[in-house]
Amino acid sequence: MTSMLSTEMLEPSNVIREAIVSALPSIPVESLGRMMEKLIQQGVEKEDDLQFVREQDIEEFIKPIQCRKLLAAWKRKEPLSISALPTQMSSCIPLDQSSSLSSSSLSSPPTSPLPAVKNWPETFKVNWEKMTSSLNMCLQNGKRPTPADRRQMIRVLVDDMRKIEVNPSRAQCLIIVRDIVRQYPQSFMDTMDDGRTGYESLLCQIKTRIEHLNRNNTLARRRASKATDGAKPQQRPADTYGCTQWQPELPPEETEASLEDDRQKLMELFSREGSLGMERAEVLKLIEKTYYLQRQMINANPPPALEHVRQQWPYLFFPRSMCTHFEVLTDVPIVRKIEAFLEEHGRNIMEFFKQNPTNDDVKDVLFRTECSVTASNILQVLMAHFKEPLDALIIQTDEPATPAIVQMTATLPDTPRLIVAGQMVQANQRWMLSIEKEVLCEGTSFVLGLAVVFSSYYNFNLQYQHEASCTLEFIQRSCIDINPERGTKASHEMVKSKKSGKMVQKKSTSVNPHVSTLIKRISDFKWDFV
Repeated sequence: MTSMLSTEMLEPSNVIREAIVSALPSIPVESLGRMMEKLIQQGVEKEDDLQFVREQDIEEFIKPIQCRKLLAAWKRKEPLSISALPTQMSSCIPLDQSSSLSSSSLSSPPTSPLPAVKNWPETFKVNWEKMTSSLNMCLQNGKRPTPADRRQMIRVLVDDMRKIEVNPSRAQCLIIVRDIVRQYPQSFMDTMDDGRTGYESLLCQIKTRIEHLNRNNTLARRRASKATDGAKPQQRPADTYGCTQWQPELPPEETEASLEDDRQKLMELFSREGSLGMERAEVLKLIEKTYYLQRQMINANPPPALEHVRQQWPYLFFPRSMCTHFEVLTDVPIVRKIEAFLEEHGRNIMEFFKQNPTNDDVKDVLFRTECSVTASNILQVLMAHFKEPLDALIIQTDEPATPAIVQMTATLPDTPRLIVAGQMVQANQRWMLSIEKEVLCEGTSFVLGLAVVFSSYYNFNLQYQHEASCTLEFIQRSCIDINPERGTKASHEMVKSKKSGKMVQKKSTSVNPHVSTLIKRISDFKWDFV
């Protein structure tokens, strides 16, 4: 660290803070915060702006002599040196850069931490000596810490992080969390499969703790930059979330004209053979070959109606094609993933809820299903746990219902629904998929139906409906094993607040905290369940 701080690297709030504290080391914290907030509101953005501040701008916060002393220092435009800073601020230097820090100085975050270098999380060291002895014992033995020990660890860890930066970003927290999980995977990894590196629950707890401590500090909040030309800020598309082949390149030795000829062949085969054509190797080969054109049409802006897509690509709307398209799009064999998940973890999940029924709806599902381990029962208990209505994802109809009857008699929503004929008790159960109020395909086997309805969100660039978003994200992260570090499939629509009953903007998070909490609890339960 150099002896002089470059103010070009600092955010406006840090520039103002250091300029005030260097001249008035004993200024009360409350006065400092209020003065900083007003100066930012008045347009102070960099150090040079401070020379234009007048005494009447700040006289309400400090005494007259302090005002003059401060303004005189700003007009001299003296560079800010570390020696000019109050002594209590030295405790924010990272642990590996100072050997003279006392344990008492690290017990709570300083009032004015030094601006941190950009890559400070990469060199940040967790002080395990400050953690409880029981937690350190768990780490040494490769066991999961108790919830109380884990919460205490997060408090200590966040306090140390905030000595360097008051409001670390999620990306900065992610670097530290990754290092912790790599160091102690058995104690902190979110996993229901050996070898899967998950860390969402720990990351969520740390970021939640940081936001809680900054809840009343408006100067430490991070805000997205606004467009200066009057245009709306660009939003990162959720369409590509978790995809590896969202819009591929044109295949070698092919042109769009040659692929269009192949699409016409598929249309001719469908008009001649209908659904029986799905059994032909030629059809499967042509569907795979024309994947580029399929994505080009689906990804068009504005997006086409699915009924129009089905008219152009009729064979795409069959269960086998839906799952194959999803596998090419995400590199995930979805049916095999779901079957393997049920075999390895289905019994563990049902036993977890049997021993820890989280609400009355969960108890009711367990009683009705007799805790039998099936895909439909696990789905029902998950939706009950998240307090999501079953019809937000599953619509039950009479046994003999056909697609035509369902469309005439049922009120179908725009968002995907799995329509199940009869009670969800059979393994080979008739089902239909509806999107945009239309039944698009049908089949048997509940596992295949679940795979198809989940595939539809990715295949057709759809967001999870709010009413079933937790269950769908749990399936995505724990069952299908799609865990992007950024973005989300959850919608950003206005939703009804459970507390106030008013319509509010849903907070956007990369990982739903309710989902990460359940994953962590099931992971912890696995260690004690045989």
